[in-house]
Amino acid sequence: MFKKALPIALAVMIAAPTVTAWAAPAGYETKVEWGVNYRAEPSTNGHIYRMLPKGEYIHVIQEVNSHWLQVQTQDGQIGYISANSKYTDYNGQQEATSGSGKITKGVNFRSSPKVANNKIGSIKQGTTVEVLEVTNKWWVKIKHNGKVGYVSSNYISIGTSGGSSGNSGGSVKVPSNPSAKADQIINFAKSLMGKVTYDYGTRNTSKLIFDCSSFTQYVFAKYGVDLKWGTRYQKDAGKAVSKSNLQKGDLVFFSTKGGSINHVGIYIENGTFIHNKPSANGVAIDNLNTGYWKDKYVSARRVL
Repeated sequence: MFKKALPIALAVMIAAPTVTAWAAPAGYETKVEWGVNYRAEPSTNGHIYRMLPKGEYIHVIQEVNSHWLQVQTQDGQIGYISANSKYTDYNGQQEATSGSGKITKGVNFRSSPKVANNKIGSIKQGTTVEVLEVTNKWWVKIKHNGKVGYVSSNYISIGTSGGSSGNSGGSVKVPSNPSAKADQIINFAKSLMGKVTYDYGTRNTSKLIFDCSSFTQYVFAKYGVDLKWGTRYQKDAGKAVSKSNLQKGDLVFFSTKGGSINHVGIYIENGTFIHNKPSANGVAIDNLNTGYWKDKYVSARRVL
């Protein structure tokens, strides 16, 4: 009996299905909660690369609109998935901040930024609380009576650390630092997607018509960083940095014709960069480690 049972047991072990265990690597913070189509464009008509399985970790690049997220998978590919909250645990792009806020109307204090069975308690109108961050346009993370939780952004007025009031759902200015300025520059560049037109040799700030280097010049100038127009000048701005040491806000340079540098973009993270792209006739996000741009990369400069 034992000799017969052993092969059967082994057969059962071999036949048992393999369960994939996903871990969250650095930079890939969002977990897929439900299988979702991964598309080439933010449209239900967009080509489907594949279905992202439950448990896979991805990086959210930006909220395209209320229906779509632009994301990056761990192989570096960039695409789009539905923004419906059932598909991922993504809670919205965070805006780091600190200071104090005042509750403008009695509000529920919750343990997570969702309306669910997570109520810690209630906070009365007029109560001053410590603001930890503006999590997204709907929720603010606060500390109240030693507890950390979330309140609706509709019921809190955020001011400075000294307690002065601001507009509901606003944010607190924090001391300037390179990382914070890089975030501002990148977010501003992203806000120009769909608004800027590409035209070689053009710098028209009123109509938002730029080439690649006049675009970077325009974006950085908004935050007090003076760049000359032209890749031949920008390629020598600031200090050189290696590809392995790239940080948010670095200028990244490319040669698309096999000769001298003729294209520039702004590094985001995880290999992605934002640039005014000729073939897109406007601002786009690509990956410098994969596809077309992998072999075109030349150098980078840090100007922050």
